[in-house]
Amino acid sequence: MGMLIKGILAIFWLAAVPAFAGVPFLGKKQSGNIAETTLAGYLALFSVMEVLTLPMTWLRMPLHVLTASYGVVAVALAVWGIFRMKNKKVLFGLGEKRIHWNFYFCLAVLLIALQVIMCTVLAHADADDCFYVGAATTDVYTDTIFEVNPYTGREYVALPRRYVLSPFPVFLAVVSQLSGGLHPSIMAHVFFPLIFLPIAYMVQFCLAGKWFRDDKKAQGIYLFLAALLCGFSGYSVYNAGNFQMVRLWQGKALLAAAFLPLLFYLCISVLLEKEPSCPWFLLVLANISCCLLSSMGIILAPLMTGCFLVVCLLLTRKWKRVLQGLLCCLPSILLGILYISL
Repeated sequence: MGMLIKGILAIFWLAAVPAFAGVPFLGKKQSGNIAETTLAGYLALFSVMEVLTLPMTWLRMPLHVLTASYGVVAVALAVWGIFRMKNKKVLFGLGEKRIHWNFYFCLAVLLIALQVIMCTVLAHADADDCFYVGAATTDVYTDTIFEVNPYTGREYVALPRRYVLSPFPVFLAVVSQLSGGLHPSIMAHVFFPLIFLPIAYMVQFCLAGKWFRDDKKAQGIYLFLAALLCGFSGYSVYNAGNFQMVRLWQGKALLAAAFLPLLFYLCISVLLEKEPSCPWFLLVLANISCCLLSSMGIILAPLMTGCFLVVCLLLTRKWKRVLQGLLCCLPSILLGILYISL
């Protein structure tokens, strides 16, 4: 019974809270489907985690303070989202932006469900878990943030510069604690794939709507092919599909599978369209979220945004939009400078 309650709490923090927390970040949109609200919610919550964790790490504050702070902010955002909902259609996609369940879309959902079951039941153990899951477990049992080396059990002489600016293992530790003390290994290998694999396909669903705006059949075919290609991506251990299927609980895998494609979608929606379909501050949150996931995100996120800014300037000649895009990259640039200085 104790494990059941912990599992329910894990679903609450990883699924329910982001879905409601994303509603205020849809901007002026009067409606939005479950994919849009959940993705916006994760952008907000990952940004909150990054902003809270960095100063607390340098101040050597205990993990339980970060856990309580993140929990309060996350619940506050979710409650704010509930009050911002004009009706339930904004969350569940039952209004103008309802999901069309055609044959190909149902086929894609079935294939994705099979992948989720496989990744959850047949949990994969990766060599990098020695640090990523080990760091989260060490932080939980020592009530510290990046103070104890998970390899040796001794205190760090200096902060681990590769990971301290991208504290995704700390997010794993925090959510584990919020879920009634669920072991970080169970959280990483069971619940993270259960939630983050659908998150990756939510991004593909949004991209399908961008590529085939008025063709619901083509959107379903696109999503099915995306799931099919991912399922047969085991020909290499270095591609995004393989990362998505076998190590999605690691920040770099989540970055490659979901959040860089999400940033790509936002760059198109904010910078290249005549009338932006997403609020520009989501670009800020996306850049910060990529920084949380991996140190590669500190470099790749502003690099991708910068490429789109060049294209935006050539196509639209709108300097105001380019300036807004540069401001969106500012957190990543500052973290990049700090990373080099470390």
